[in-house]
Amino acid sequence: MSKPQTEAKQAQPTKSAEELFSDTNVTMKTGRLVKDAETISDGKFVRIRLATNKQYLDAKGELHSTTNYFNALVSSNLSDAFSIAQDLKKGDWIYLKGEDGSQSFDTPEGYKQTAVTTFAYKVVLKHKQEQSDQSEANTQTSAPSP
Repeated sequence: MSKPQTEAKQAQPTKSAEELFSDTNVTMKTGRLVKDAETISDGKFVRIRLATNKQYLDAKGELHSTTNYFNALVSSNLSDAFSIAQDLKKGDWIYLKGEDGSQSFDTPEGYKQTAVTTFAYKVVLKHKQEQSDQSEANTQTSAPSP
């Protein structure tokens, strides 16, 4: 004899916000490229090196700035992001969104290190360096003489 089909399904307990987002891995960065974007792995990826600046005031009210550097990869499977990333040049100001991945390795000196790479799925060119250079040149030439 088979079981009757009328058994009620057990309700799934609702998850708290902490449980829902406990394994979320999303990162957003904005900064300038420190070198031209580079196509690697037979054209499957674009490698980006990004510098971000953080300014803060110390206890004496003095302004300080720190720079952080990040590595990012964009897959050719993501056609929109990939086409933008291919044409990026040193100095371009970009925004990217993706997921961080880490890899541990041993240095030649025998130390353990970890490298973090952002696997970007969204890349937005906020400002091209060439435009910035051109606008500065125009400002200098159009300034009134004393």
